[in-house]
Amino acid sequence: MSPSPPSSGLRGVSSRRSPRAARRVRDAVRAHLTDGLGRGTFPGAVAAVLWRGEWLALEALGDAQVAPRRRRMTTDTVFDLASVTKPVATATAILQLWARRVIDLDAPVTSYLPRFALGGKSGTTVRHLLTHTSGLPAWEMLYLPGPPGAVRARWRACRSIEEAVARICATPAAAQPGTTITYSDLGFIVLGHLVERLSGESLDDYVRRHIVRPLGLRWTRFAPPASWRARCAATEQGNAFERARAAEQGLGRRFPWRTHLLRGEVHDGNAWYLGRGVAGHAGLFGAARDLARFVNMILRGGELNGARIMPAGIVAEARKNQTPGLGSEPRGLGWAVKGWPFLGARASAETVGHTGFTGTSLLIDPRRHLAIILLTNRVHPGASNDAVRQFRPAFHDAVIEALDG
Repeated sequence: MSPSPPSSGLRGVSSRRSPRAARRVRDAVRAHLTDGLGRGTFPGAVAAVLWRGEWLALEALGDAQVAPRRRRMTTDTVFDLASVTKPVATATAILQLWARRVIDLDAPVTSYLPRFALGGKSGTTVRHLLTHTSGLPAWEMLYLPGPPGAVRARWRACRSIEEAVARICATPAAAQPGTTITYSDLGFIVLGHLVERLSGESLDDYVRRHIVRPLGLRWTRFAPPASWRARCAATEQGNAFERARAAEQGLGRRFPWRTHLLRGEVHDGNAWYLGRGVAGHAGLFGAARDLARFVNMILRGGELNGARIMPAGIVAEARKNQTPGLGSEPRGLGWAVKGWPFLGARASAETVGHTGFTGTSLLIDPRRHLAIILLTNRVHPGASNDAVRQFRPAFHDAVIEALDG
């Protein structure tokens, strides 16, 4: 499909980048998506490439759903963004509150949530949560009790985000804050809770009022209504992936697992069972055109079409490596920064991005004024296919090579 018309808020290709370069980019996008489909990397995909606020490519290939019936993918398909929720919604909200001096990134989390001090976490700051250096574990199925035989076995299953935050507060630190990077959904559940606590708004209301509406995002929200389902890419058949992980720990035998095909319903179990689709770590749905507006705002230093989402200085701070010396996969404020394999070898040193479990990802290269959006439904109909890990860096490198000529 040819690039989007100006209704997206982005411009068509101009003379500043030759039509030949734009054709090279589109050809590279189509070739790699076609190869991914042929290899079974995903049932379908939507990819967008933006340069200086211009569309260089917007392509949809394959299927949004293959079982129990087939639906074709379109450029307007809405995806469960999974962990792309973290930078787009939660981190952006926290950074906005920081700009307004409602929250201090270098203050202890206990300044806002006193019970967080339990388990040796009194020194953990908000910045530690944003950079995944808090010492919290990576992930737990908080809607289930702790594993049999473990200290956590006395912890009851949570039934709300508030109960989940209480359980996270009681979770002992696995490492001293600031000493190691452990990607943690638990930390972003706490951050989402802090947005609500400090703003006085629910997380979904806050994101709608302060990010979605100002940017003019039409198909981005938590907990989509039933009327959106026909637009949504399907994900997994029930909670098969998490159910298998629970069985490995001897858990979940009597739990009321979802068994139906998930479409327009958040895939992540913690987001679904605790927040009914609204959580700081996952739950946002969105389409490529909307994400194009969001990444264009980041490339423009926090502003788009007169809407100032964040100060330029805070955007620049968010993109910086906040974890020097802590390993080869560094973190910014809510973002993965250059060094992560999924970003590829050709992206510049200033590049940031993020991935989502369902097969979604963003890459933003400020030096090139470039953004690459890749949305796939790789967990449909099952989540065992992880070939997108190898696909992403090769795709990013191919697009950048085509652009640079």
